Amino acid sequence: MKKNLLIILLGLSTTAVLAQAPQGHPQQQQMAAPAKGNAKISGMVVDAETKQPIEFATVALVSGSTGKTIDGAMVDDKGRFIIQKVAAGQYKLNVSFLGYQLRTVENVTISSDNAEVNVGTLSLASDVKKLSEVVITGEKPLVEEKIDRTVYNAEKDITNAGGNAADVLQKVPALSVDTDGNVQLRGSSNVRVLINNKPSSIMAGSVADALKQIPADMIKSVEVITSPSAKYDAEGTAGIINIITKKDSGLQGVNGSVSATGGTRSSNGNASLNVRNGKFGINANASTVQFYNHGDMTNVTIMPKYNTTSESRSIREQFGDTKMRGGFMNALLGFDYDITPKNSLSGSIRRNGGEFRMENDQRQVYTMNGVIVDSLTFNTDVLNRNKRQGTDLNLDFVHTFNKPQQELTFLSQYSVTDADTRNYQDRYHLGESPFYLQRNNNDGGNNELTFQLDYVHPFENKTTLEVGAKSIFRDVTSDGLYHDIYAESEETEREKFEYGQDVLASYLTYGFTVKKKLNVKLGGRYEHTAINADLITADHQFSDTYDNFIPSIAFSYTLKEKHTLKANFTQRIQRPSLFYLNPFDQEQAPGTVVRGNPNLDAELTDLYELGYSTYFNTSSISASLYMRETDNAIETVPQLEGNTTVLTFANVAVNKTYGMSVYGSVKPVKALTIGGSSNIYYVDLKSSQYENNGWMYNINLNSSYTFGKGFSAQFNGGFNSRRVQLQGSFASFSYHTLAFKKELFAGKGGISLGLDNPFRERMTMKNDVNAIDYEQHIRINNYNRGARVTFNYRFGKLDQKKASRRRKSIRNDDAKQGDGNGAGGVQ
Repeated sequence: MKKNLLIILLGLSTTAVLAQAPQGHPQQQQMAAPAKGNAKISGMVVDAETKQPIEFATVALVSGSTGKTIDGAMVDDKGRFIIQKVAAGQYKLNVSFLGYQLRTVENVTISSDNAEVNVGTLSLASDVKKLSEVVITGEKPLVEEKIDRTVYNAEKDITNAGGNAADVLQKVPALSVDTDGNVQLRGSSNVRVLINNKPSSIMAGSVADALKQIPADMIKSVEVITSPSAKYDAEGTAGIINIITKKDSGLQGVNGSVSATGGTRSSNGNASLNVRNGKFGINANASTVQFYNHGDMTNVTIMPKYNTTSESRSIREQFGDTKMRGGFMNALLGFDYDITPKNSLSGSIRRNGGEFRMENDQRQVYTMNGVIVDSLTFNTDVLNRNKRQGTDLNLDFVHTFNKPQQELTFLSQYSVTDADTRNYQDRYHLGESPFYLQRNNNDGGNNELTFQLDYVHPFENKTTLEVGAKSIFRDVTSDGLYHDIYAESEETEREKFEYGQDVLASYLTYGFTVKKKLNVKLGGRYEHTAINADLITADHQFSDTYDNFIPSIAFSYTLKEKHTLKANFTQRIQRPSLFYLNPFDQEQAPGTVVRGNPNLDAELTDLYELGYSTYFNTSSISASLYMRETDNAIETVPQLEGNTTVLTFANVAVNKTYGMSVYGSVKPVKALTIGGSSNIYYVDLKSSQYENNGWMYNINLNSSYTFGKGFSAQFNGGFNSRRVQLQGSFASFSYHTLAFKKELFAGKGGISLGLDNPFRERMTMKNDVNAIDYEQHIRINNYNRGARVTFNYRFGKLDQKKASRRRKSIRNDDAKQGDGNGAGGVQ
C-alpha cells in the first residue's frame, strides 16, 4: 500500500507539472543587421547574492541610436562573455536570464574601430515580486537540470539537517542508497565520488563508510554527471558524483557558521570560518560525527540447494544482535592568493580519520541431515574494527590571458591514506571459556601523486578548444596477519601485498555552436595504464599495461528558450581499487570471508543517453533515456571452501542496462513545493555460469511548505524495488523523513527537528543468493527510526563583495571503489 501511495503521489506531481501553463516571455526584439568592426566588448555575469557565474545568461547589444538589438553573446560556465566585431558607436547592454531581473548597462562607448571595452562584473538580482509590502525573493530550486549534470541543492532541504552524506545522496535524482550506505547511480555501483571536484583520501576505501563521516550540514549541493566529457578521467562507468561543500564565496571580511546536532542514532557538529582581505583569503572548517545504532540478523546457508537432489544436506544457521559505534573527524585549512590580476595561487590541506566498530553476539547452529553437529555449533563474539587516517595536500596555479576565456591551469595533489582493520572472534560454548580465538589484523596504505595541466583557447567564431595532460602515480600496500589460537595450538600466517598503478592521460575537446541553438562538444581522451603487483608472501609477481582511447560526443539543442534536448555518447573504463584487489581474508563472521582478487582486469563500458528538459512558470520536468553496456564486468562471486562462504570478485559478466529517469517539480501555491523523481531500468547479467535479468525501479518524493514567520516543514520519502544480482537478488526497501524548522536571529540561525522513519520501528533487509552449489538467505532488521535536533548559526560582517574566481581542481575518477564491507550491517 505504501509503495502504491508513493507511485500515485509522484504521478500527481508530474501531472501537475504538465498542467502548468508556461509563463509568457517578453517579445524578442527585432535583430538589426550589425555594422561590422573590429572592436570587442567583454565582461562577467554573476548572481547578485551568491556571486556565482550565471551560465547561459544572454547579453544583447543594443544600438544607442535605433534601440534595436544588433548582436549578442551567451555567458559561458565561468560567467564570462565577449561580443566581437563591433563597430565604433554608442551602445547599451541588456543582460537577462530566466528567474532574474533584467540588467541594463547604459552608455557603452566604442571610441575606435579596434577598441576593447570591459564592462566588468555585472550582477543579476533574483526576480522579485511585491505583494502588500511583502517582498518575495526568487530562490534556487531544490533540483536543477543543467546541460551536462543534475544539481541537487542540499542546503535548501531542511530534512538533511543533522544527517550525513548518505542521507543526502538518498534524495538525489537517479541515485539510490541502501541502509549500509552503498550508492548506485541508475542501478550501477560503478561511480566515482568526488569532494569539491577533487578525489579525497576519505574515499580511498569503502564509499559506504566514507559517506557516514561527512555531516549533511557541510554539504551545499550534489552534482550527478551521467555522461562526463573527455576532460574527465575515463573512470566511473555509471558516472560521477561530486559533493560540493559550503565554503568561501569570495566575500570580503570575516564570516563563518557553526552547527550542532543531537540525535537518537547519531550526533555531529561542524564549524567553518572564512577570512578575506584584499587579494588573500583563508578558509577553514572542522567537523565531527558520532553514530550509534543496533539491529539483529539471521544468515542461513544451505548446501546443496533445496531444489538439488542430495543424500547429504547441511544447513548453517547464524543469528544474533548487532551494535554499531563510530566516530569520525574532518578538518580543512585552505588559502587563495591573487598574485596579480591574471595569476592566482591556491592550496589546502585536508585531514580526516576515525574509527568504526561493529559488534555481533552470534549463535551458530550447524545440522547435517537434520542432526546437530556439535563441533560446528557454538556461540561467537565478533568484533570488526576499522580505523582510517587520511591527508590531502593540494597546490594549484591559474593564469588567465587578455583574451576572455583563455586560461592555463596547473594542478597538483598528494593524498595518503592509512587503514587499520581488525577482525576478532571468540568462539565458545555456553558456560565455558573460549575454545578458539581469531585475531586477524590488516594494515593498509594508499598513496597518490597527481599532476594535471589544462589549457582553454577560445576562437573568434565562438568555438572553444580544450587540451590537457594528467599523470597519476598510485602505490597501494596491504600487510595482513592471521593469528588463530585453538585450545591446544596456535597458527600464525602473514600475507603482504604491494600494488602499483600509473596512469598517463591526455585529452582534447572542441566545442562549437550552430545557429546559436545547437551546442556541440566533441572530445577524445587517451589513457595509458601500467600495473605492477607483488604478492610478497606467496612470491607471486605480475604486471600489465594497456591503452584506451575514450571518445565523447555531446549535443544540446534549445527550442524557444525553454525546451532543451540532449544527446550524449561516451566510453568509460573502470579500474579496480584496493577493496577489490586485496587478497587478505576478512572473516566477517564464522563461515563468511571477503577476499579480493589481485588478477582483476578493468571494465569497459559504452554509454548512450538522450535527454529532455523544460521549465515553466513555477514548474520543471526532465527525462532521460539511457543504455549502458559493460564488458568484463566485475561482479561479486560467492564460492564455497569447505564450510566457509568466500565472497570474492571476478571479471565474469556482461552487464546490459536500459532505463529511463524522470524528475519533476511544481509549486501549486506560493508556500508549497512538490518534487519527485523516478528511475526505471532493465538489467541483463550474463556470465559463463550464471545469468539473471529483470526490471527494477526507485522513486523519490519531496515536498516543502512555508508557514511564514520563519516556520517551515519538509517531507522526503522513497522506495527502491527488488535489485537483481548475478546470483540472486536484494529485496526492496523504503524510507521517509520529516523535518520542521524555525529561523532565528533574523535569518542568521535556526533550530530544526528531524524525524527518520517515524511511522516504522524497523526495516527488514533481505538478500538471497542462488549459487550453483548452495543457497544463502540473509535477513537484517535495521532499527532506523530516529529523531534529531539541530541548531545552526551564521556570523560575521561582510565589508564588500568580490567576484570569486572559478576554482580549478583535480578529479581522479579512475578507480572502482568498494560498495561496503562485504556483509550486511546496520546503518
